[in-house]
Amino acid sequence: MAIQRTLPSTKNADSTSSIVSPSRTGAYLESYVIPLGSKQQVFADEGSYFCTYNVTHGTGIAGHAAPVAADLSLKPLLHIFNSNTTKTLTLDFVKIRATAIGANATTTDFEAWIDQAGVTCKTSGGTVATAVNARSDNPNTAGAVVSFGAVVATAHATERMIDHQRVRSVIPVVEDQYHFSFGNPGYAMPAAMALTGTTVVSAFVHMPPCVVLPGGNFKFVEWGASQSGAHSFEYSVGWIER
Repeated sequence: MAIQRTLPSTKNADSTSSIVSPSRTGAYLESYVIPLGSKQQVFADEGSYFCTYNVTHGTGIAGHAAPVAADLSLKPLLHIFNSNTTKTLTLDFVKIRATAIGANATTTDFEAWIDQAGVTCKTSGGTVATAVNARSDNPNTAGAVVSFGAVVATAHATERMIDHQRVRSVIPVVEDQYHFSFGNPGYAMPAAMALTGTTVVSAFVHMPPCVVLPGGNFKFVEWGASQSGAHSFEYSVGWIER
């Protein structure tokens, strides 16, 4: 394999015979590669990155009324089914903004659940989103089916909770923003931020990596102790399919 540190002046088209397989490998036979940028630019460039957001800009979608910890995975706020037959779905982030608040919640908690049911576990509810490819020529169609709101779902025997995070120790506040990053330790909470009281919070929350195989489900659950009435949120989600 030729050594060429400088970017060649000629760009090869996809799937041409001039592409040379890398020959430098590690101890487990993995190829050594040079990262082409940070964050998710490479996935977007190859047409594997997708995102979605509220159907109506600036308008929140109501979640469940009075969701509690005992509901477990049966009342997700966000549900994603990977309908692909071969492609794996990897969560990047979930971001929500509070637009209306129910009453009396003494906590604000979020949980992430995954399973390998082979079929969608959503039975009803929620607003189905339109997935958008992050490359300008829209080369691929998403296999993810995304629903947000008062989703009702079943619990499959393969499901398990991968994380639980208490974002606030009180009821949330309108204009609160929570950014959940999956598998990325680069975010941090400002040291002086108060998570109680009525001050608006913009929180970055670490979550473990989350990979959903074809036929699997991802459920993102919000609940609050003693909550009555539904919270409403504006949201956006980013993920990779490859």
